[in-house]
Amino acid sequence: MLKLDCMIKEAKWTMADASLVSPIISRRFTARNVRECKIAISSFGFFTLYVNGRRIGEDYYTPLHSIYHRLDFEKMLYPISDEFTYRAYYLSYDIFEHIIEGENTIEIHLGNGFYRQSERFCEGDWRFGASLGAIYAIGISDNDGERYVLSDASEVARDSATRYSELFIGEVYDCRLDGQGVFPDTPTYEGSFPDTVLTPAHNALDRVADKVEAKLISNINGRRIYDVGINITGFATVRTSCAYGEEVVLRFSENIKGDELDFTSTGSLYVCRSGRAQIMEDRFIGDGREHIWHPSFVWHAFRYIELVGDAELDSVSVIHSDVGVTSDFTSSSPELNWLYDAFIRTQLNNMHCGFPSDCPHRERLGYTGDGQICSFAAMNLLDSREFYRKWIRDIFDSQDKIGGHVTHTAPFAGGGGGPGGWGSAAVIVPYNYYKSYGDKYPLYENYDGMKRWIDYLIRHSDNGLVTSEEDGGWVLGDWATPEECRIPEPLVNTAYLIKDLEYMIEIAAAIGKDEDITFYKKELEKSRQALRCAYFDEAEGSFADGIQGADAYGIFCGASDGRAIDHLYAKYSLLGRFDTGFLATYILVGILFDEGLSDLAYSLLTSHKLGSYGYMMDRGATTVWESWSGDSSHDHPMFGASAEYLFTKLLGITQESSSAGYSELLISPKIPRRLGNASGSLRTARGTVSLSFTKDEGKVIFHIGLPEGITARFVYCGISCTLTNIDNKLVYDGKSLYKEN
Repeated sequence: MLKLDCMIKEAKWTMADASLVSPIISRRFTARNVRECKIAISSFGFFTLYVNGRRIGEDYYTPLHSIYHRLDFEKMLYPISDEFTYRAYYLSYDIFEHIIEGENTIEIHLGNGFYRQSERFCEGDWRFGASLGAIYAIGISDNDGERYVLSDASEVARDSATRYSELFIGEVYDCRLDGQGVFPDTPTYEGSFPDTVLTPAHNALDRVADKVEAKLISNINGRRIYDVGINITGFATVRTSCAYGEEVVLRFSENIKGDELDFTSTGSLYVCRSGRAQIMEDRFIGDGREHIWHPSFVWHAFRYIELVGDAELDSVSVIHSDVGVTSDFTSSSPELNWLYDAFIRTQLNNMHCGFPSDCPHRERLGYTGDGQICSFAAMNLLDSREFYRKWIRDIFDSQDKIGGHVTHTAPFAGGGGGPGGWGSAAVIVPYNYYKSYGDKYPLYENYDGMKRWIDYLIRHSDNGLVTSEEDGGWVLGDWATPEECRIPEPLVNTAYLIKDLEYMIEIAAAIGKDEDITFYKKELEKSRQALRCAYFDEAEGSFADGIQGADAYGIFCGASDGRAIDHLYAKYSLLGRFDTGFLATYILVGILFDEGLSDLAYSLLTSHKLGSYGYMMDRGATTVWESWSGDSSHDHPMFGASAEYLFTKLLGITQESSSAGYSELLISPKIPRRLGNASGSLRTARGTVSLSFTKDEGKVIFHIGLPEGITARFVYCGISCTLTNIDNKLVYDGKSLYKEN
C-alpha cells in the first residue's frame, strides 16, 4: 500500500516567486507499467491540480483553510501575542487513470485564497505570505515495487492568464495570455515552515451543489441584471466570443435599488488596500475565440448579477461545502417555514473551506461567537459531522497554548468579540458535538485546552465576575441588539463561564476526569453567587432591570430563583418582538419553550415588528440578516440559530438529559395554541426520527416515526408513554393521551 501520509512529510515546500500573480508550478516524471498511482498535495493559496492537462477532482477552494504558519501579528487591528498551532491540510487523489506510459506532467495552478489576500485589510494590514507554493508526494506502484516523487524545489513555475485573484473581490482572466510559452518558466525555491503540521483532510470539501436559473430583470444600454431568486454562494459562468482585448464584466450583490445593484451589505463601504471599494467583480478579457469561463479561485455571495459585455450568461453554480441536509420542516406558519428555510440556506452559504463563516462575502471570518451559537442546529439539521470535527480543531489551533486565550475567529484571522460568547466555543462546540453524535474523541483530544479556557476566564474574573480579556481588545457581552447594546458585559460573560462549568462537569464525568469535578462545582457556585450579588434585584426578582434579555441570562446560568421568568413573560408579551442580540435571542427562545411559554415563543418568532423574523420575511429576505434592521450583511446565520428549536422544542425531537448521540430518545412536543399543524424529521445518530401533528375538534393527533428497533419516551402535557413501533399514532383529547392503530 502506498505510504503517502508518511511520504508527504518528507517532501519540501516548493515556492513560486512572489512576482507571479497566479503561478502554475509544474513537474515532469516518468512512469511505466504503472499499477497504482496516487498523489497527496497541499498548498499555500488555493490550488487546482492537473495531470497531463486534465483537471483532477471536483473540489474547489482547496486546501481547507487553517493557520498555515507563523506570521507577524504586529499589524493586526487587535493586539495578539498568542502561541498557535500551525497546520496545512493535504488532499489525496487517485490519478492512475490519468497516467500515460513515459513522461508525465503535473501542474499545480495557484490562486491567492485566504493565504495571500492583499486587498482587504479591515482586520489589519497583514497577510500570511508574499509567495504561493505547494507540497506533494506522488506514489507509484509498478513492476519494480513502490517509488515516490516528492516536491523538492526542482519544479519550475510560470505565471498564468489569471491576472488578478482576490478572494474578497474576484478574478481577472486575460484569455490573450493563455497557453504554453506566453510566460517564461522561472525557478522555484524551497520554503522552510518547520512549525507547520501536515494533516490529512477528512472533510466535506467545496463542490457544486446545484445550478440555479437566472432571470433577466433589466437590460439598459447593454448592462443586464439577472435575479437568481435567492441568496447563494458560487459563481456565474459566461459564454463569450468577445473581440480581442474586449472585456466582459460581472458584478454581484445581495440587493438591488431600482435598476442598480446595491453593494452596501456585501462590503462596498470597506476601502481596500488599493483604494478601491470592496465590490465582488470578475473580468474576462477576450481573444476573439469562443470561451466558456468562470473564476477558479473565488466564490461570490449574491442574488443579483450584473453582466456587461459581449457574452451570454451560461449558468449559475451554487457552491459550498459538500454537506447534505438531514432535516425537513413545514408547518401552517409561513414565518416558521421561512425561518427553517432561511437558516438552512444561510448556514450552507457560510460553509466553505472547512469552517463556518459569519458572512460569505464582506468578512468571511470564522467567528467563534457566531459559530458556537449555530453549532447544534448545524450539526443536527445538516450532515456536518466531519465539517465540525475539523472546526473543533481550528478552535484549539487558535487557542494560546500558554495562556489559554481563545481567539474570536477560528482559524484565527483577526476580528473583535468577547470572552464568554466567543471563546466559550472551546467548550460549547465539542460538547454539542458529543451530544449530537455520541463521539467522545474530541472531548479526550481537547480536554486540556478546555481546562485552559476555564482557567483563562477565572484569571480574568474579579470577585467571580468575568471582567476582562486581552489588553487592548474588545470585551463584548452580547452583540447586534436592535437598539444600543446596554446589557452589562460581565453579566453575559459570567453567565457563559457558569454554563461552561456546567458542561465541563458533564464532560469530565463522560471521559473519566472525576478528579476535576469538585473544582468545577466550586467555581460554578462562586461565579453564580457573584452574578446574583452584582445583578439580581432581590426585591424585584429580576436581573439588571431585565435589559435586553438579562433575565434570560440569569435563568440560563441557574442564578434565578424562579421570578425572572415572570419578568420575561410580562416584558415580551408587551413588547411583542426581540430586543436582544444574537446570543440572548437564542437563549431566550429556548427558555420560553422550556418554561411552558411556547405561545410567547411562537409570538416572538412570528412577529412582523422590527426585531423578529417576520420583519425579514416581509422584506423579501431569503437568508438571515446580520442585524434585525437589515442595515448590514443579509447572509449571516447567527440570528438563525433558533431554527434548532423547531425540532428540539416545538416538535420535541430530543434526548434524555443524560444521553448523548440520541442513545435514549425523548419526544416531548411543546405546541403553541395558534399553530395548527407542523411536521418535520431529523436524521439523528440513531436514525431518522419524524413527528407531525394536526389539530382537529379539540384533539391533537400525532404521527411519530422511529428507526427500526429504537424505543422512545413520548411526553405531552405531563402524560408519558413508551413508543416501540416504527410508525406510531397518538391522540391527545385534552385530558388523556392514547394510541391509535
